[in-house]
Amino acid sequence: MRLSRSGYSAPLSGQACRLWPRSCSTGIIGKDTRDRRKKNVNGDPRVLRELDGYLSFELTGHRQYLLHAATCRHWGFSRLADVQHDYSTEETTHAGRIMARILLLGGTPSMKSRRAVDARDTVAGQLDYDRELVRQAIDHLRAAIGLCEQCSDFVSRDLLATMLDDEELHLDWLDKQLGLIDKVGLQDYLQAQM
Repeated sequence: MRLSRSGYSAPLSGQACRLWPRSCSTGIIGKDTRDRRKKNVNGDPRVLRELDGYLSFELTGHRQYLLHAATCRHWGFSRLADVQHDYSTEETTHAGRIMARILLLGGTPSMKSRRAVDARDTVAGQLDYDRELVRQAIDHLRAAIGLCEQCSDFVSRDLLATMLDDEELHLDWLDKQLGLIDKVGLQDYLQAQM
């Protein structure tokens, strides 16, 4: 007999496992019959290549947005720096999820960047540079999603589709910022970013 969660004693039986299945699965009651080790699933090499290719965009984006955030903060544009830093953090999260998927599929993530990250000397130059990277990432994602469909890897497809949504929102934000610079002028835009 053992005290139950309500304070009454109950026998260790199948009934206890039905009432508190977590107790059974953790080995408190009975033997844990589930295999807790994750097994690698062999992924299609083409899907692995696409995932690794998108990982390079994420790693490049992380470094690029981090540099732009630091530069904007140095110039005194703290609002813009905070947004750039948030995008850098988002890229890091995406990269972690992509690496986990590559490893699960039996691949090895390559940690190479898409291109060298160069400092831009103006805010407009930074935004335009970011927009170029995001557009390339969107093109890559659309092709990769199609390939995942062909290979019946629907988990990778769904993962990339959520990242496509984030990239499209980022592109929309960049287009709005560049549009604001055109509408109100660079000086008024920068004043609003302080």
